[in-house]
Amino acid sequence: MHSATYRLNAVATMAFTGLLALCLAVSVTELAHKANPEASLKMHGVHHFKPLGGNDEAVLSFQMKGDLSSCFSWNTKQLFAYIKIVYETERHVRNEVTVWDKVMTSTEEARIEEAFLSKYALVDNGSDLRGRDVNLTLAWNVMPYIGALYFGEKVFAAKMPSEYMSDGRQG
Repeated sequence: MHSATYRLNAVATMAFTGLLALCLAVSVTELAHKANPEASLKMHGVHHFKPLGGNDEAVLSFQMKGDLSSCFSWNTKQLFAYIKIVYETERHVRNEVTVWDKVMTSTEEARIEEAFLSKYALVDNGSDLRGRDVNLTLAWNVMPYIGALYFGEKVFAAKMPSEYMSDGRQG
């Protein structure tokens, strides 16, 4: 006859195997979900742009109209969206600076149509931002309950002002 511990081990193994199969099935269903987010993003204004300790610092505002709700599926826990400024300089081949971010937990939050100020200042390591062509990149990371994380991004061109300003003028 089998002991109680043997039977308990058999039940626990069966439950764990079933749970593992269920998690695998959930992960596979996420592969069929195709997100098609729509967005437009432009630099709305420059609120200050000045040298600061040998580096350039800028506070920007943006106009964004976007619908990231297609990133949500029944397995999506949250969506992390952020705006980064990407540019090249002579001293640094690739520069990426995050200037705004938001955690979204529902499809309603994933629909954005507003003008807003950057949460974080754009600080260049040097004084190379004047007149520089930059890419505004709206990126998002989808965090599912079960399965692998995935991400996407859309890129929009912009140009920094050619002169410093610190009086609150719009650029």
